[in-house]
Amino acid sequence: MKFIICDDDPNQRDSIRVCLEISGTPHEFAELELGSDAVDYVAKNEADLMFLDMGLPDIDGLDVLRQVRKHSDMPVIVVSGNDTTESVAMALTIGADDYITKQFTPIVLMARVEAVTRRVAGRKVKRTTFAAQGMLLDFDRKQATVYDQMVELNLTEWDVLKSLLSDPGVVVEYSTLKVQAWGSDTVSDAAVHMAIRRLRQKLKQESSDSSDGDGLIRSRRGTGYSINNR
Repeated sequence: MKFIICDDDPNQRDSIRVCLEISGTPHEFAELELGSDAVDYVAKNEADLMFLDMGLPDIDGLDVLRQVRKHSDMPVIVVSGNDTTESVAMALTIGADDYITKQFTPIVLMARVEAVTRRVAGRKVKRTTFAAQGMLLDFDRKQATVYDQMVELNLTEWDVLKSLLSDPGVVVEYSTLKVQAWGSDTVSDAAVHMAIRRLRQKLKQESSDSSDGDGLIRSRRGTGYSINNR
């Protein structure tokens, strides 16, 4: 596998690389210190997974993540010393596939890598397009339009829609949605609610807190969400 490690701390880059090399499987590494270098590298090269530090000296890690997502859907694991709920939720909402603190162990790091790669390898979309309420979703091209106007969705938002559209009309429980869209059931409820709220805003759909609302994404309080297939 080819890994990108973007961190301005050489000791941190070494720690990640050594953990990955413990398995004995040959890997290729691109080690970068600056966020701008990471954005340029991703635009011109392919990789299997990226480790991204949030505290880069030139560009905020979240801005790097936004730019990376314009070029690539490869898995991104954020590695940060900041583990506040707000920081984790924001990174996952923008498009990170996982979030770990810098006090990781080799076992935990490898487990996270394996979980993320399994999730990506197993991504399957049952339908390639979906149309409703003035909206058209094209999953193959990752294009969304609302009344013929293009709308930009990040990869997490696409995965949320994939999960909800796997069986329209059926409520997807929070725990299931977390695993299918984020790859982990440890994601906070706040991150899920934030992603749904952003989707509703982007798709210009009315918010609904009941199971019988008219909005596209309907809430079942305390249970989960569903797609309105009426």
